[in-house]
Amino acid sequence: MATTRRPQREPTLAPLLEAYRRSRDTRAESGVLDVGVPGVIFFWNDQPVPRSPLLYNAGIVIIGQGHKIGYLGGRRFEYDADSCLVLGVPVPFECEVSASPARPLLGIRIDVDLTALHGLVGRLRGRLQLDEHGEGAAHGGVEPVRMEGPLLDATKRLIECFDDPLDRQVIGSTIVDEIIYRVLKGPQGHVLYALTQHHTPYASVARALERIHKDYRETLAVEDLAKESAMSVSSFHRAFKRVTGESPLQYLKKLRLLKAKGLLVFDGLRVEEAATDVGYASASQFSREFKRYFKVPPSEAERLPYSDAVS
Repeated sequence: MATTRRPQREPTLAPLLEAYRRSRDTRAESGVLDVGVPGVIFFWNDQPVPRSPLLYNAGIVIIGQGHKIGYLGGRRFEYDADSCLVLGVPVPFECEVSASPARPLLGIRIDVDLTALHGLVGRLRGRLQLDEHGEGAAHGGVEPVRMEGPLLDATKRLIECFDDPLDRQVIGSTIVDEIIYRVLKGPQGHVLYALTQHHTPYASVARALERIHKDYRETLAVEDLAKESAMSVSSFHRAFKRVTGESPLQYLKKLRLLKAKGLLVFDGLRVEEAATDVGYASASQFSREFKRYFKVPPSEAERLPYSDAVS
């Protein structure tokens, strides 16, 4: 069935991002650039990308032009000039990109620093009713958020400071804090707020994900992860799937394969080296699972489409 696209408002961020790209004299048809504000990157893509696996870290993905469709655990969500994507935890999901040379995908990604987030929530506690989304709330780690009002205005000011080194240094990080504050204040603020609440299933899953990302090369048992989270295995499994859309073992497998993709494409490792590096004891098993996930064998990983996500 064809998807009905909602009409978009007059572009607000696209002209600023187009001007920034021209100022960087980027000739590649896709890529990412560190803009000089900690935790913020600019990305672009001149070509459409078919539905492909990727991994985003916790953060906010803001599209100024073009649009993406994400797929996670049976969910489908669009993010474009009218809505950004907020991720409370690193999540492997699938994404397709609509873009063309005449209308390239243009956007920015803002990483969420947990220390700064704790500090911000500490100043806001009790004044934004964030506790309404408490321990009993059932929600995932990824949600779209409307780009409008103060959130859109703050993002515009952030992009406007990219070309001025002094502005980047003095006000860049302050505007990032404001953007995170605007997300916290909005209807999906619980996605970030819950990360600061240590005794909720959501926060326990977030801590388990830290362990998985740190030790993904090791043999990790679900029983051990559940015990470290002070949860039963069944409760941990349910909470993990609710937050990430995956079971713990499926998440670990996808993380290893996405890490291996980066080693093959960007570091030039051989298939056997990449398999060993990400924790596979069998190169043949690695090759089978890689091909099943990415639809190409690891020896042809360079054919995989570009993504602005982390690998």
